[in-house]
Amino acid sequence: MNHLIRTRVLSPLLLAVLILSGGCQPAEKKQNENHAAHLRWVSKSIEYAASCRQVYEMAWPRVKRAAESQIQNWTVVLDVDETVLNNVQYEVERAAVDSGFTPASWSAWVRREEASPIPGVADFLQRVRTLGPLAHVAFITNRRFENEEATTDNLRKLGLFHEGDAVLTKKDDADKKADRRQCLEEGTGRCAEFGPMKIIALFGDNIRDFMQMRGSEKAKAYLEQGLADDDNWGRKYFILPNPIYGSWQRDYK
Repeated sequence: MNHLIRTRVLSPLLLAVLILSGGCQPAEKKQNENHAAHLRWVSKSIEYAASCRQVYEMAWPRVKRAAESQIQNWTVVLDVDETVLNNVQYEVERAAVDSGFTPASWSAWVRREEASPIPGVADFLQRVRTLGPLAHVAFITNRRFENEEATTDNLRKLGLFHEGDAVLTKKDDADKKADRRQCLEEGTGRCAEFGPMKIIALFGDNIRDFMQMRGSEKAKAYLEQGLADDDNWGRKYFILPNPIYGSWQRDYK
């Protein structure tokens, strides 16, 4: 998940005033209407909840089968925001004050530790933890390192974090998710306490939760050809729906 891009949503009253005064262009009005619809879908719809639950239900037999052949420590790796924790309440609150994402407001939200669980994730993690002593759970998130304790506490409150799990937040701008996945696999750096672990499944809501994907031309090539040839999807890669924000908003730049 990446919070760098947010669509600014106007309250209904302010939106009406701007439209009447000519201060809101049709494109901006449509953009705000779309964003409001996306928030409603995530927060209210059966379809969104079912889509998330479906991903985890379909992933379980794949993970169980992959685990049976492992002879070393292994892990499932999950992004946090919009994959494990649902932050739609933050989005709704920002929309209510006619604003979008800011680092300060996001940090304040994270430290409230009030994000709810994504449908299906609790049951999935509970099942993973039954797969023996080689099984591990790792959370790799672009939440900042200074919010790691609050993130862990939020996960713990919901029963999603157990002692021995890895929570790898972003230490600085150079700290990419790919680096942290490598850290887990090699058992080096801050992952040394866990030892080397094989990643048998990845869960996320953004393509960068699975692979490096930077540049519009690279993204276009993958969409047109690479995706069809990549048999990891539905086997090792499992993606959650997120219509609110993502790398796609910036054409993967």
